Amino acid sequence: MMARPWQVAAYATLVAWAVLMLAVRRTDAITDDWQGWRQADTAQIARNLVDEEPDPLRPRIAWRGDGPGYVETELQLYPAIVAALATVTGDVVRPAQLVSLGCVALACALVFAALARRFGDAAAYAGLLAALSMQGTIVASTTIQPDPLAFLAFTVAWLAFLADLAAPSRRALAGWIAATAIAGLVKPTALEVGVAQFAVVALAHRPALRRPRLWLGWLAVLAIVGAYLLYARTLYTTYGNTFGVLSGGDSKLPAASALAAVEPWRELVRFGLVWGVGFLAVPAAALLLWRRRVAPEMIALALAAALLSLVAFRYTASTFGTHYLLPHVVFGAWLVAAAAHALPRPPVVVGAVAVAALLLGARGLRFATHHPRQPETVLGEQLAELAPPGTRVVVRARAEGYNREWHTVNNFQDPRVFWLSRTTGWVVPNDLAGSAAIADYARRGARYYVHVAQHPIDGELAGWLTSHAHKVAAGAAGEIYDLGMGGVR
Repeated sequence: MMARPWQVAAYATLVAWAVLMLAVRRTDAITDDWQGWRQADTAQIARNLVDEEPDPLRPRIAWRGDGPGYVETELQLYPAIVAALATVTGDVVRPAQLVSLGCVALACALVFAALARRFGDAAAYAGLLAALSMQGTIVASTTIQPDPLAFLAFTVAWLAFLADLAAPSRRALAGWIAATAIAGLVKPTALEVGVAQFAVVALAHRPALRRPRLWLGWLAVLAIVGAYLLYARTLYTTYGNTFGVLSGGDSKLPAASALAAVEPWRELVRFGLVWGVGFLAVPAAALLLWRRRVAPEMIALALAAALLSLVAFRYTASTFGTHYLLPHVVFGAWLVAAAAHALPRPPVVVGAVAVAALLLGARGLRFATHHPRQPETVLGEQLAELAPPGTRVVVRARAEGYNREWHTVNNFQDPRVFWLSRTTGWVVPNDLAGSAAIADYARRGARYYVHVAQHPIDGELAGWLTSHAHKVAAGAAGEIYDLGMGGVR
């Protein structure tokens, strides 16, 4: 059977988009890229799986102090895949970026195929164009983070669940259970797909709620994800390191003061449009509401997106949580495809969407490729010239240890200096004054202190460094001190 014209256009567009992402979006300077600290942490875990211990159930970070660095975090399936490729290529960065690109492209291809069955090829192509033009999709395409894999699992889980509702089968049941569990293991917030699954059943398939199979499936997902997270917590209780999944770390829940303010809500809407559903979803939703053609699937995805955005309000209303919004690309594409299907003259509609998508895509690509050089990059490269790999160091982060606006402890551990210099050690927050911590870490084996320029060195620490260290690098990015020179440690 010959491929239909819109199908040919869709897959040709996907290939062209992927090539463009590799040629323009991809960068070797991951520490300067969007959310470079998350990319460095993920890449570091993959590197450690290759160089130290090939066990994804015992992931290791660089800000480990003088311990082994095992850390409580989500299931490190993404770094494990990258590490398997890196054992062949000898490089972590490029395989990781290719894995991300493959996950995003495959998810978009699956969305197109599903939309084509519901709304026709032309409308589905409009939805695909909308998805590929979204800033969240463009940035995620070559970012070294687990979110592209979670996005793919989210997409498979949603589509397999709909297929199981339409024609129940053991294969479809096993498919959506496995995909939903993987999405939750890789990124617990991706379990919003479970909310969407329940909502679509409650809205349009209520008799299915009387069948044990759905409830057993959801219970299996919760049991799998919950069991892993409880296991991961033991890494924190044993070694003291966490990304803040169940233990320690910051809270993503909204503070009462933030809920009462206007600015966070405005930012939530802005980030949701730019990084999630996309601007094309706005006129599409308006048209569907006006025509009264809002399907249960759209309502379900909307409810799930809204709930996730509220639960993780501190992050979804800021630059620190843009990756949480990636699954909402499916919702945006769904709205655009449904609206295109509701309009006459499909070629004209697709043409209009294509023009808008080109403009939005160019905007998103420009954003993704124009990031300033970060002080952590400068200092990391300088430290690499001074310290042999494996040296223990102390790094002053730009992030604070306690966030006063949201009334929560803050995940301040920035790994970028460690990643670039191949060192390990401690991170101190920018709001920790005095010399006690630095002096203690020096006694425990830290050889260098890296002060990332955010605040001037306080008087007590400056006096201690004068007596116990020697400045070996200085500039606009910050300063580096050798703690083994200039005095008794």
